[in-house]
Amino acid sequence: MGPLLLFPLYIIWIVQNFLNYGTAYRLTRKGGDNGVALFGWMLALGFASIIPGLGIWLYFKYKDDY
Repeated sequence: MGPLLLFPLYIIWIVQNFLNYGTAYRLTRKGGDNGVALFGWMLALGFASIIPGLGIWLYFKYKDDY
């Protein structure tokens, strides 16, 4: 991948992490203020945001194999 493609992906990753933190913080405060819960929500939301991108990547990678 060229640097012109990596820069927007890096910016999207930063924005996505910022939004994940805000959502995880709100979910943690609702269930009790706990640093471990915040880390767990951050991890869960991070994986949840990777799944659609992985699905799109797999679709384009294997769409010609059928």
